[in-house]
Amino acid sequence: MTTRTYRQTRRADATERTREAILDAAQEVFRADPQLDPSLDAVAARAGVSTRTVIRQFGSKEGLLEAAIAAGVEETQTTRHAEPGDVEGAVRAIVAHYEEMGDDVMRWLALADRLPVVRRVVERGTESHHDWVEEVFAPDLAGLPRGERRARRAALATATDVYVWHLLRRREGLGREATREAMLSLVEGARAR
Repeated sequence: MTTRTYRQTRRADATERTREAILDAAQEVFRADPQLDPSLDAVAARAGVSTRTVIRQFGSKEGLLEAAIAAGVEETQTTRHAEPGDVEGAVRAIVAHYEEMGDDVMRWLALADRLPVVRRVVERGTESHHDWVEEVFAPDLAGLPRGERRARRAALATATDVYVWHLLRRREGLGREATREAMLSLVEGARAR
């Protein structure tokens, strides 16, 4: 019985490692393709597995795309973590996250109308951002009447949104630190409403 359990555990571990290798490869390949439409063969080659293995793990290109983006969104939760009430830490974390992923996110947003799977992931990302705002700015939202709470949360979500980062960083040409300071000013304005 122990040998059987050991083999099953090893097999499950190997399957999980293969799945992670495919997801990592998919994220790299999808990022390199502006239309988010690379071949499964390219992903398989990057992961060092067969195309059949990719299909067995994810079912289709759409399934793989959704899983790869969802894995990226999950990683996001840890990279932009800040303690509730730590406003400077929160802005620092969100700007660092956007420096790493902001251009990719903007590309996904542009493709959301064309690709339903990307639209679903973008919608989850929006929900995740609102949850982050609720958690990080909990002290600023606590005890407010419903309407005022909703308005303040909306202002805080907007001040920390990827579009704001993109406008400051890419359109206005601000450096990373100047972008962080500008976003912090916007957040402070939203908190002072």
